[in-house]
Amino acid sequence: MSADDNTLQSYHSEDLDINQFAQEPAPGYDGGDLKKWLSNIESALERGDQKRLVGAETTFKMLGTAVGQSKSWQVPLRASGVLAHASRHVSSSKVSLALRRQYLRVIGNCVADNDDNREAAVRDLNQLIACMQQDELTTTTLAVIFNLCNDFEPAQVEAAKLRLDSTIVGRLVANQIPEEAFDYAAELITWTTEKLSPAQIQDATSIATCDHILDIILQHDEDHYHEYVAVCTYYLQDPEFQKSIGTSDRMVKLLNLARDYESRLEPEERRAVFEVLATQQDPQKGPSDDHTILLLAQLINAISAISASDAFAQSLDIRSPHAESITTNLFNTPVAPSTVCDCMIVGNLATSDETSIYIVDVLHFDRNLNEILLMQEEPALLYAAAAGMRHLAFPEKNRSRLRDVTITCGRLLAKIHDPSVRGEAAALLGKLVSDNIQNTKSVIWDTISDSTVPVTQPGVVPPDRPTLLHIIVVQALAPSAPLPSPSMKNAMIELGRVIVTMLRYLAKRKPGDDADPVLAQMYETPLIARPIARLVRQRFYADARAEGLLGLGLMVQSKHGATCVMDELKADGGLLTAIKEMVTETEQKQDEQANAAALGRDHQNALVLMHGLLEKGVSLTSDF
Repeated sequence: MSADDNTLQSYHSEDLDINQFAQEPAPGYDGGDLKKWLSNIESALERGDQKRLVGAETTFKMLGTAVGQSKSWQVPLRASGVLAHASRHVSSSKVSLALRRQYLRVIGNCVADNDDNREAAVRDLNQLIACMQQDELTTTTLAVIFNLCNDFEPAQVEAAKLRLDSTIVGRLVANQIPEEAFDYAAELITWTTEKLSPAQIQDATSIATCDHILDIILQHDEDHYHEYVAVCTYYLQDPEFQKSIGTSDRMVKLLNLARDYESRLEPEERRAVFEVLATQQDPQKGPSDDHTILLLAQLINAISAISASDAFAQSLDIRSPHAESITTNLFNTPVAPSTVCDCMIVGNLATSDETSIYIVDVLHFDRNLNEILLMQEEPALLYAAAAGMRHLAFPEKNRSRLRDVTITCGRLLAKIHDPSVRGEAAALLGKLVSDNIQNTKSVIWDTISDSTVPVTQPGVVPPDRPTLLHIIVVQALAPSAPLPSPSMKNAMIELGRVIVTMLRYLAKRKPGDDADPVLAQMYETPLIARPIARLVRQRFYADARAEGLLGLGLMVQSKHGATCVMDELKADGGLLTAIKEMVTETEQKQDEQANAAALGRDHQNALVLMHGLLEKGVSLTSDF
């Protein structure tokens, strides 16, 4: 035995009986001898007495083993101050690596399933986290922190304050965490992230952490793939966080992640994701509780929201090289849940006429959107594609090139029952006919395919070859399920507006437009005035009510149109009352709100309508 060994043996025999740690603590044992021994260790640490500290290493090793074998040692080690000592000095540069490792063993075994000990140790959690910087201690440190945080919220909250997630993720990216510690790392990142405050989620540390997690996921840590996707998605749910990360390189990573995730799903699971994404849930099925399905739906919704952020719009010039990394990957895989993101991105990129024209002329994304609208059935996908196409229809130059889309809208209106899809298709149609004679003629003249079977209206015999205008009228009058959000387009309102938009344009009678026969054909459509009258009768959408008033006023300017309006007055006894109420209301509001241009416009439209009715022989006191 060496001199050091003789010293160690003497030291133990004089200060502490280490044999007691090989068995259960005696009843009532309060660790009194441990307190005295620990006092000497504290003094040796202050003096830098390495001989004493070497001896302490062996004792701490036995203590760690003892408490690991029997939890009955947990209370004495806390009461004696051993736990507090190890926690305070576990990252000290004055302590050898070997002794620090034993400190970690003592802490980890002391806090396992013991909340009192956890409460004591969590005060020095920063010292534990610092141990991760030592490669030799990383695995043990993660195991100890895992024991400390496992099912103990105060430790998780403190870990979040100290940004344990950022520390672990940074070391994962740098390949500084051994594979045997991956399980601990994944759990700790998850727990910590869930305890971040709103301010922390939105700060620069979280952005960097999310970037690192994306890298980890895309490097395929297969065993923890879903945990890291969940952590990433947790960040992405925050609206403020979404505003900060809308760069092209991140968007590419997110799209790649969504496509990689969905490639792992079975066909029925992908269909289930579409159902979750739908704005109108199937009441027979109820909401999905499958975490895998919900996670992808959340990821897709988040990516779509990011593409709508100002940061995304401002960071991308669609003609620039770095935008190609996004645009070249859109629609390049078979239709899947992530295609919803593609549609939304196209719509959100169309922030100007110039960009929208470029998307149609050069990128031809309108073809992809139209194919989706023609071939797919999933409401979430149809809604996104219709919204994207509507954005492309804003420039007048694009509308003629999108003429075929008018017939596509007929298919959506006649065959798709989802109210959000129908509303968006109606709004798209309204944009396509705006100031465009060719699309207007297409709506009024062109017949639809036999496969598109419209709903019927009482007393109206459907034509053998119905036009799109016929579809518009009957669909505007058809019952519809309620919209899940007031921000979505209402099909009844939007379809009535389509008719008014066409009437307004045809009333301009540009040279070469040949408007008279188009109007004549328009008035041949049964119940043509009823959707416009419904706009006047409803009271929820003030602008639409005013447009309905304008539409009826335009119709009464011609004999045939006036006949249609009078037929509607006969069918709807309350319509004339609603018109007269609008005249009275606008006069009263004008008195209350001087310079209200909109009110003046409504009043003028009402007077034009009343005058037109009088000219056609309608008495305003008539009892229809």
